[in-house]
Amino acid sequence: MNHAKRILLRGFLCLTFLVCSAQTTQRSLLLVAAGDHGLGAVTHAELRKVFLGVPVTRDNVRLKPLLNSTDPLATSIFLQQVIYMSEREYRRHLVSRVFRFGDQPPTEYKEIDSLVEGLRSTPGSLTFMWSEQFESYEGLESLGVLWTDSAE
Repeated sequence: MNHAKRILLRGFLCLTFLVCSAQTTQRSLLLVAAGDHGLGAVTHAELRKVFLGVPVTRDNVRLKPLLNSTDPLATSIFLQQVIYMSEREYRRHLVSRVFRFGDQPPTEYKEIDSLVEGLRSTPGSLTFMWSEQFESYEGLESLGVLWTDSAE
């Protein structure tokens, strides 16, 4: 009986250790601009307008969307949770604006280094990226959390 209790106790301790040491990684999608942007807070409505091609100006600088296509999951979450469109609907909307108004669609980046360089070199530019990507680059500023993974 004493031996069985020890085995149960050891099993319980191992299980407790595993549960306590399991790291819950929480991913966040951030709105990002160059560190010297000086734009202040961007509202959700302004962000939607910018990425839908509607001109938004702050201090005589037009806000410019840079579409982050480096991670399909981040792009999908951004479009669904912030723009409220599927990727197909979003692309249709952009093509429609090109034909109706002569607008230019957002510049699309498939490599994170190019995206960061575009942010730094284009005044008024905005994009979204994962928090771990943001932490890897200097000279960027987070303007807020757009989405957080609530799964633990």
